[in-house]
Amino acid sequence: MHKPSVLLLFVAFNYLSYPAPSTTTTDSRPSDYQTLVSAERNFAEFTSKYGIKAGFTRYLADEALVVVKGRYQFGKPLYEKMPDQPTVLSWRPVYADIAASGDFGYTTGPFEVRPRAVDVPSAFGQFTSVWHKTSTGEWKVVADVGISHPAPNQPAPASLIDLNATIKKPLAVTDTAVSQKDLLGADAGMRQVASSYSLGAAYQKVLAPTKAVRLYRTGSQPYVGPAATTFATTQTGRATYTSVKAITSASGDLGFTYGYAQYQQLTGSFLRIWKRDNNRVWKLVHEVADLH
Repeated sequence: MHKPSVLLLFVAFNYLSYPAPSTTTTDSRPSDYQTLVSAERNFAEFTSKYGIKAGFTRYLADEALVVVKGRYQFGKPLYEKMPDQPTVLSWRPVYADIAASGDFGYTTGPFEVRPRAVDVPSAFGQFTSVWHKTSTGEWKVVADVGISHPAPNQPAPASLIDLNATIKKPLAVTDTAVSQKDLLGADAGMRQVASSYSLGAAYQKVLAPTKAVRLYRTGSQPYVGPAATTFATTQTGRATYTSVKAITSASGDLGFTYGYAQYQQLTGSFLRIWKRDNNRVWKLVHEVADLH
């Protein structure tokens, strides 16, 4: 999350298209959402108890992506080769969202790094984990990215949904190849506007008008909701992006793109999470830009 960025440096995908179910599914958002959030919390608890190497080796999928020195790499082999160390990484989810199909979602929140358990935190940041539910019903991380920033002035408020809520509706599955092509098209449209006009103009075109929208930038506290919208308007320079691939849920309503970016004199990696609105238009709901 965060984790690789900050840890594999004491900082901070082969693209898989997951098969869609062959029949109509039912959105069981409360139970699937709860298991998603629980998976993140269990990941954090297990890592705190058994160490970074053990935690990430257990919860990362074989194809999971992390960022090391500004480049995407498969994370699991890196953690398997990592020597045991006393460094303590702690984190908690404050926001999560899940696809209507219940097979795909993301979690995000603050993290802290301590050289040893008895030490005060020496590094801070925000993580973003993208999760996929396997055929056995187990959640696995398929992308783990984040940004570092100075110590926050106050704890981040949690805005997880009411797990007792009931949200169920019949959903037809989609062709993931078509959904991914559509998502890459939305990403390309943003990329074109950002390079031809300005990053702010690109955000104006695609940014979701919701309180949950988040923009993460290395060195800055997270921009959330109205703060993200305001921040987006200040990005008057042009940006260049190289998108690598995209992945979407079986229901085709949630997905992400990732790649590399250059903005002004800064370069690095980006990951964007997109969600379809009520008109089935892809909107940007979460972006992590680890630029240096």
